[in-house]
Amino acid sequence: MKEVESFNIELLYVFVAVSELKSINKSSKALLITQPALSKKIKQLEDYYGSKLFIRSSQGMKLTPIGTHFYKKAKKFLIEFQNLKSSFSSNRISLNSLRIGTLDSISSNLYPEFFIENLHKFKSITVTSKIFELIDPFNANTLDLVLMDSAFKQNLTGSFIEKNLYEEPYYLVYAKDNEAVNKLNHVAISARQLQRMNLIMYPTYCPIHQRIIQIFDNLHLAPPSIFEVDYSESTISLVSKSSYVTILPQSLATSKVTQDILHLGMIKIEIPFLRQVSIFSRTPDILKTVASLLSSVS
Repeated sequence: MKEVESFNIELLYVFVAVSELKSINKSSKALLITQPALSKKIKQLEDYYGSKLFIRSSQGMKLTPIGTHFYKKAKKFLIEFQNLKSSFSSNRISLNSLRIGTLDSISSNLYPEFFIENLHKFKSITVTSKIFELIDPFNANTLDLVLMDSAFKQNLTGSFIEKNLYEEPYYLVYAKDNEAVNKLNHVAISARQLQRMNLIMYPTYCPIHQRIIQIFDNLHLAPPSIFEVDYSESTISLVSKSSYVTILPQSLATSKVTQDILHLGMIKIEIPFLRQVSIFSRTPDILKTVASLLSSVS
């Protein structure tokens, strides 16, 4: 083990982030550290322990056998360190120390009052429609808490706590003069009927898009034809003027349809397609504090 100028716990957070993201570039973005600085910290850690922890290649960063063993120990230590830190904190967490992230459909449609009232109180808030802009920073410990669909918890790494907040069905949103939908004459649309529709949706980074693909895969059916658009207002505008349809959670579908009630309609989807919104954190005190605030304004 070699002597280095300093060793602090940040090196372990950096090491764990690079281990899980398997990329200096992705880790640099998640940790908000330049790539040269990140590489220097990894080298510093390797010098400290006198062992090579990563194999670097064009495919990314792969742990060596020693690195894999060290990762398990480092991850366990960081979890225990975070729990120890929490045990010394007050019962109520200071909001200005928290970095939270949320999907924009959650912040704007399910909990708008919460975000309006507390926007200036948090250290930082990330609002995005891209699910991995929440998952990657949470995995790298640069977000303390995230609000997102429970279905994507399988992409989270390390130890975390989940609290289910809200459940709602998904609806098909369509133009009222859409002949394909009007011919159905049903109160709900089946998977096979949906299969024949032309869907317009956000690209594959969208949680709804990913869930549609998952569900049809689970049903052993080919998914509908999906045309991708990167802007929500463009999506609704195209749906109202064409034979395209889109899928939205009930809260968002209701909001969009009521804004253009003359041209848009909505119909429930028959397949088991329920949105579950959850809050995720590493520690119970952070989760409890934010969950309590959410319940007070919902």
